Amino acid sequence: MAERKTDRRTIYTKNIIKDSLLELLKHTPYEKITVTSICKQSEITRATFYLHYENIDEVLDEVLDEALRLTELDDNFSISSSHLFPYVGNEKAFSPAREDPDILLPPCQRAASNPKYRVLFLDETMSHHILEKLYKREKGRRIPEIMNTYHVTEWEADKLFLFMLYGSFAVNKALGWNKTSDWYRAQKVIQNLIKP
Repeated sequence: MAERKTDRRTIYTKNIIKDSLLELLKHTPYEKITVTSICKQSEITRATFYLHYENIDEVLDEVLDEALRLTELDDNFSISSSHLFPYVGNEKAFSPAREDPDILLPPCQRAASNPKYRVLFLDETMSHHILEKLYKREKGRRIPEIMNTYHVTEWEADKLFLFMLYGSFAVNKALGWNKTSDWYRAQKVIQNLIKP
């Protein structure tokens, strides 16, 4: 899609469309949401929708990017291999009472904690799309860290990363993305399992 000049009206309209998608997801599976339903929820015309987006997937990608961008750590904080699995052997860090227990969690876990974006992670029909986006977004940083931490080849690190990403996502999804005592217990078991 050709880049449009970004002015306040464009930003406002795009935000209305993205917020409408998030609102619709509270009651409708992603695969059943249509451009018409987004336009109705947004109180805009189809022409206005297509002026800003080519399709609903483009809206979803922008919303996911937003959710993940909000979870990125401060640029001054570099993630080392010791931060891949911050809770391994560190009971205090794993405590729900910790000052900010989410700060070192993977992006999907931090994004799902945000009430605005939580609905993305609860939708059964979007898991594959979210996982693909997370894999592409994180592999450049995570694979070298895994290679260094586990002393494995790039191919092996890629497979370990897929295992960790998809497995962590599945466990979180099964627990409803709720950080209850069961969630912390499951995270501790997983961290012990994948300890280098």
